[in-house]
Amino acid sequence: MDTLELVAAIATLGAETVARRLAPRLTPERRERIEAVLRSRVDSLQVAIEATQDPHNAAAVLRTAEALGVGCVHVIAAKAGLPRRITRGSSYWAETREHADWDSFQAGLPAGMRLAGACVDARTVELAAVPVDRPLCIVFGSEQVGLSAEARAGCGLHFRIPMFGMVESLNLSVAAGIAMQALLERRRAVLGAVGDLSAEEVARRRARWYAKTVDPRLARQALGLPVDALKDGAS
Repeated sequence: MDTLELVAAIATLGAETVARRLAPRLTPERRERIEAVLRSRVDSLQVAIEATQDPHNAAAVLRTAEALGVGCVHVIAAKAGLPRRITRGSSYWAETREHADWDSFQAGLPAGMRLAGACVDARTVELAAVPVDRPLCIVFGSEQVGLSAEARAGCGLHFRIPMFGMVESLNLSVAAGIAMQALLERRRAVLGAVGDLSAEEVARRRARWYAKTVDPRLARQALGLPVDALKDGAS
């Protein structure tokens, strides 16, 4: 099924109905795996990548974010699409949002979410000092110039990852991975739970993930959509 069809089906039938109709098409093991992953998603920890020059770096961040259970990955003013070879299928399961510019990104964030920008200058706090008492989105800039002036101004907090070697900076995807792992561990401790998706969001993602798992023709049939309208090879 294509995305627009699925969105329409969820809006019309409801996420729980979509999942219930698709569930018999999945093995019990697959359903259990999906439930375990959904329970582990931390929607209150998100990551944003601004104007990255190397799509492979952005794809690597996405893959790591999905593996660790980050709630959402924002891609701001991307220069190119993410190569599927690097994402290794994580793009099917990660919540990703693309934004044309900084303003549209900031406008779409949940109310009360703190922004922390990764910087290398001295006027920053160390990663361990970044507060995780409320929802947080960490922001990384391009490989060459870092965060834009607009992003720096928009982030209420700037942080750095301590380094003890001779190199002056880390690869974007490596830095993001270190930060995500450290902050997720602390955020989960504050939550007292491995994940924090709302029941409504769990239902929505479950419906989407079930649809991604099931053969498109079988999914359309289960949801009462015209199977003949699906072209061969479409999904």
